[in-house]
Amino acid sequence: MHHTICYVSTATREFSGSEINELLALWKEKNEEQDIKGILLYSEGHFFQVLEGERSAVLALFSEINNDKRHSGIIQVLGKDIERGSLDGYRTEHLSSPNFSRPDLIRNYCESVEGMDSHTQGQIKTVLNSFLDTRVL
Repeated sequence: MHHTICYVSTATREFSGSEINELLALWKEKNEEQDIKGILLYSEGHFFQVLEGERSAVLALFSEINNDKRHSGIIQVLGKDIERGSLDGYRTEHLSSPNFSRPDLIRNYCESVEGMDSHTQGQIKTVLNSFLDTRVL
């Protein structure tokens, strides 16, 4: 059985650009090794993540995330079993002012979840839109 989780959280400290880029690369590698697919965005001290994979692996990872002291205020907005996975890989991005293009990001990341059922797509797209709306351009 596959499972998906979507959450947002707040960093407990300010990360430098190089620190966050190293963390994103590390998490991408670690999750790909466990065959967990998803999206992880970081912007202005906040994280947005969608995880997808085998139920036990996703739930174990989310448990680790909940105990990770690098962020707090974790709000899980979606957590459910799904019939099959729909994401192609694991994408990460540090959204910073110079490379931020809201319309392109929304289109890009919404395309990533098109294989999910329409209700789940809608939930993730709503949270993604809210996450991007709160970023400074």
